[in-house]
Amino acid sequence: MASRIEPAPGGRGRGRPVGSDSAETRATILRAARTVIVERGYEAATFQAIAARAGFSRPTMHYYFHTKEEIYESLQREAYSVVSDCIAAAKRQDTLLDQLSTFVAAARRLDFSDGSMMRFIVMSRLEQHRHPRLRGSTTAVTEAVAGFYRWMVDDAIRRGEISAHVDADAVANMLFAMFWGMGLFAGFIHGATGVSGIAKQLNTLLRRGLLSAPVDADLAVMGAPAVMPVDPLGGPGYRETPDSSAPVGAIAFGA
Repeated sequence: MASRIEPAPGGRGRGRPVGSDSAETRATILRAARTVIVERGYEAATFQAIAARAGFSRPTMHYYFHTKEEIYESLQREAYSVVSDCIAAAKRQDTLLDQLSTFVAAARRLDFSDGSMMRFIVMSRLEQHRHPRLRGSTTAVTEAVAGFYRWMVDDAIRRGEISAHVDADAVANMLFAMFWGMGLFAGFIHGATGVSGIAKQLNTLLRRGLLSAPVDADLAVMGAPAVMPVDPLGGPGYRETPDSSAPVGAIAFGA
């Protein structure tokens, strides 16, 4: 892969726009590239399309980046920096729910005003399965988020918020799936306006549980006792009740 061309110190240099600031121009190119990739996908986000969106000529673009691949790698590093800051903020909290809420709040603060960072993160995850050059690969962002959720679950187990007998991998994967699902919903389906309400409902779900319908109608018809989890993540354990309409216990972390 071609190495990045760094702007020469001092002077305007070949291809550099008159009166421009080097860092500002580079940031403008990256913003344009992020938007084009989100809108069109990696394959259709051509170098020319990015240049047109940024409002620069191809010579100006080549002054900062040789190829689209360089631009994409820079965007990945930028996304990783944002996610790392969010994780660092969350790890300073003492409970799983506080860690979750801090992570989400930090992501919303550090994302750009148009939400393009989260959309890019979600899109780049999809591109790992769609584009031949990226298929089967992973990104630092994906690994960081997966590692954070596993750390968070292990930390909650250590504190007694989650039972030590729980399947930690499954819980971490559930949270991981929620992260990508919420990102997809807010970024591409519904927009960010409804995310706060969803987050509140999710908080309620994790704290106290949500379901109150019968768990297993077949067991009730057969007369067998329904096994109802008071807390599927450990909590006070499981209880048996002949009443199949009894509330399902909290899907909660130590609630």
